[in-house]
Amino acid sequence: MNNSNSIFTKSQTRLPLVTESGKKYSGLKNSKSPELCQRVTVFFDYLNEQIGFSKTDLGLENQVFFNLLLQSAYPEIMIDLADLIYVQHERPAVYLNFDHIHMNLKKDRVALTESMDEINKKFAVLFQELANTIKDSPILFSDTRIIRLLSESYSIYLFQTENFPWDNPMEMIPTGLKNSIMDVATGLAGFRLIHDWPEDYPKLILTDNLPFIIMGLTHYVKLSGKTNIEILNIDFPDGPLGKRCGCILANKFLHHLQRSERKKFLQWAVEALDADGMLLILDTDLEYQILRRAQNQQYCETLINGYKETLVEIEENFCETLIQDVRHVGFDVSHFDFHEYEDETDAYSQRPGENLSIKFIGLEIIANKV
Repeated sequence: MNNSNSIFTKSQTRLPLVTESGKKYSGLKNSKSPELCQRVTVFFDYLNEQIGFSKTDLGLENQVFFNLLLQSAYPEIMIDLADLIYVQHERPAVYLNFDHIHMNLKKDRVALTESMDEINKKFAVLFQELANTIKDSPILFSDTRIIRLLSESYSIYLFQTENFPWDNPMEMIPTGLKNSIMDVATGLAGFRLIHDWPEDYPKLILTDNLPFIIMGLTHYVKLSGKTNIEILNIDFPDGPLGKRCGCILANKFLHHLQRSERKKFLQWAVEALDADGMLLILDTDLEYQILRRAQNQQYCETLINGYKETLVEIEENFCETLIQDVRHVGFDVSHFDFHEYEDETDAYSQRPGENLSIKFIGLEIIANKV
């Protein structure tokens, strides 16, 4: 189990990923979301055509425990997988819901030969390595069917539960809007924006360049029935040529860009805004601070596996140079506010409940086109 390279294989002589035991999917019974359950079974059936286990004693053991996990899986396992594969940067702390799994095992009266602690460890390794196998394979990661099944699952889950675990982006939206507003690199926050966007407001344009986000938001818009929302696949700092709007929202996005790219984005924003248009920026240097702390090996080892690799190295004085560049391209800054925060959280910790201390600066900028 410790050799991750031996867990899943694409070999033509592999053992099946899903067995008759796993196909029971007992944990999906009595779910209130048949739409989500259907995508669980279709997803793993499809994945069964792509990967499996090596024909070894270890491979057979992995197959048995993996199918025990499938048998006891809950519908939201699709959300957990999507988080790990496509949006770990936004949802770094993702763990299996062992309470739900244990409950399903008891309901199914499964005879266990090992302690629950040992089974939990094996489930966790298998689940994490399944996500890594998909994420690290260019073919699987970009497979349209895998993306669609996971993104639609995300959309259905959020539409049915309204369980939005992110800050409310509507708090930054100015009142009295007359022209369209564009949210740049909206990410997962786009789901809540769609949910909260009034049907009598001007058009909301949500942009991103990740197929998982684009497919998920497009599906969610259809479920919502709202007609004043548009989803665009845009790779910033280049903007959508010919698209003009009254307001541009850059919510925790610009820290992903090197300074030269940020300048290019800001220049585009000036040109894309209507006369008297407004640029709203909410951002932090949190990622810079985490990367700086991660230079300490002991601190680095406490971070969630793979999270550090999702962070972008930027200049030390990001907040200072950002406000300079906003003014330099010709914006009139009507509001600039920043605060230093100190947080104790396990959101980035490899071990749940083990808080890490982090200091960072958060800033708000409201700039008007002149």
